[in-house]
Amino acid sequence: MFPSLSRSQNQTSLARRWVEIMAVVLMLTSCQPSTGNSPGEPPAADLFTEADASMRTVEHALGTAQVPLVPERVVVLDTAALDAAIALGTMPVGSIAYGALPAYLGDEIETIAVVGDGNQPNLEAILQRKPDLILGTKPGTEKIYDQLSQIAPTVLSKDSGRVGDWPEHFRLYAEALGKPEQAELLLQDYQAQVAQLQQQLGQPEATTVSVISPFEGQPWTYTTGSFPGSVLQDIGLSRNSAQSATRRYALKFSMEALDKLDGDYIFLVYSHYFPGSIKKESFVSDPIWSQLSAVKQENVCEVPNNIWIAGRSILAANQILIDVEQCLAPDN
Repeated sequence: MFPSLSRSQNQTSLARRWVEIMAVVLMLTSCQPSTGNSPGEPPAADLFTEADASMRTVEHALGTAQVPLVPERVVVLDTAALDAAIALGTMPVGSIAYGALPAYLGDEIETIAVVGDGNQPNLEAILQRKPDLILGTKPGTEKIYDQLSQIAPTVLSKDSGRVGDWPEHFRLYAEALGKPEQAELLLQDYQAQVAQLQQQLGQPEATTVSVISPFEGQPWTYTTGSFPGSVLQDIGLSRNSAQSATRRYALKFSMEALDKLDGDYIFLVYSHYFPGSIKKESFVSDPIWSQLSAVKQENVCEVPNNIWIAGRSILAANQILIDVEQCLAPDN
């Protein structure tokens, strides 16, 4: 009934650009320095404790951290940090995972060791990875910050990026990784893709879009103050009044109030991580759902949670642009 947007669809112009970006990311990753020691070099631990010339000071949500000039063994404790690191050509040696690492980041992520499920990092597993840098967010990590800092320099963003401030966090992660210039280039490329999509859509402000996720049989909506909301705002697409709240990134509605979430197009977010909670089949079979204008016009596009909600960084934002293009301008 609904088109399911996936990377297996015919490539559009933005999708081709995505392939180009990922090719550059993989090239940068393959060029990363080896973590091994050449003959005559001191062990990595000795390098970490050498003079200040080998370290940099990075300010973050919980103070400052002395990080290596070129971190080589990075552990990430948030999906946004994982997205950012890979975009910048750094393949982490460890990462938390929500069920599984997000497939949109490519096959190379299969080499990453999982060091915790969701918001429960495993300190022992992190220690075993021998990191020289840990990246994460203050929410959910603040309580174990002292322990993490004893394992390796730890840099935390002030929040998770779910409220639309993802470029700020991307820049912080890039600074910690020693790649601020690359981050700016990627952000410039993102803006160029936004401008290209705006041109394809003609008058994006004339189209109202809605972002809905069925959770436990009830509709949740993501507002203009959310990560996907910020990308949709960058494009210039309109949102209905119920989704124009900026103080909260998500709002819960009853099925009886579902008509307030209608639009010219609906992006229906699905998740494989909560199979017992997401009841999409019963949700879309509700008679109220069938009365929505976007449903009648068959303007409903399914999009994955691990990109639209959990991605919260540059590569996920780029993929949202592709999803919007494939949904709203499939013939361009």
